[in-house]
Amino acid sequence: MPDAATSASTDPDVDQLDAPCRALAEAADAVGEAARYASGLALGARLPAAALARGGRTRRGWRTLLRTLTDPAGLGWAPRGRGVARAGRLAGILASRESLAVSIAVCGLKARIRTVSAGRPELLEDPGAAAVLRAVAAGHQAEAVRLFRTIVREQGAEHAFSLLAPSFADILAWNALTDANPFNDHAGWQVATGRAETAEPLLGIGAAFRAFCDRGPGLPERPPTGLASGRGPVRRRVTGRPQRPAPRPADGGLRGHAAALRTHAVRLRGAAAAPGWQGPESDALRAEVANLATRCATAAGGLALAAAQLQDQ
Repeated sequence: MPDAATSASTDPDVDQLDAPCRALAEAADAVGEAARYASGLALGARLPAAALARGGRTRRGWRTLLRTLTDPAGLGWAPRGRGVARAGRLAGILASRESLAVSIAVCGLKARIRTVSAGRPELLEDPGAAAVLRAVAAGHQAEAVRLFRTIVREQGAEHAFSLLAPSFADILAWNALTDANPFNDHAGWQVATGRAETAEPLLGIGAAFRAFCDRGPGLPERPPTGLASGRGPVRRRVTGRPQRPAPRPADGGLRGHAAALRTHAVRLRGAAAAPGWQGPESDALRAEVANLATRCATAAGGLALAAAQLQDQ
């Protein structure tokens, strides 16, 4: 009885972590869309030509936009879209340049994995699952994927998926967003944010990735842990994956995106203070989310300044 009471008082409240996980996913989507819009302006043909021809406020606005798209304290290396923006994004991946949108998405994936494992303490009793979760906690996503594949090879896919679902989808997405392969990013982004990305021809997976990663009726459920095991009441499994992503700003201009990022900065600060995150690892996660919130606010300031200089409405 005392052990159960102690466990109940120190374990994270899984239900309270649903909103913070969703806030991270929606913030990543908003930052990605703001970067896409700003990239279209700064790296397109119209604004650079006007800036070089007219000078003055237009040139200052263009330079502000370029600095905002490459500010390590804000959007990071953030070109997104087509043409020059796509080339810039690929160059950033090859050079291991960090992007705020990806960092928020990865943070959300890590938070979801921790949330799921907190709601299923029996995972720590399985050596393979415990090894995967330790790699996740240490930030070694490639090792986590390797360990998961070892479970699949040695014990079968059905056992591995029933053991770690839905965490394995998030682990694979995390690896896709952080590896050096730019062609699987859309699949990882789709899982992380719930927002579909257009797949590259032949190399993309698209919606099939989500369909493959979702648990189906053919996979057996893990036996729940509850009062019978002396660990307290059964807790609801929370994945944090948004069913419907937050709507994009009605005003698609720089001002609208700046306002959206300010709103998400406030939400991320609230997520960092979520009472369900407890323990040393959670303290590190809180600090990471708070830093991401500060960077969102910095990026919003840069977009707002560029909008004022360009007289963007």
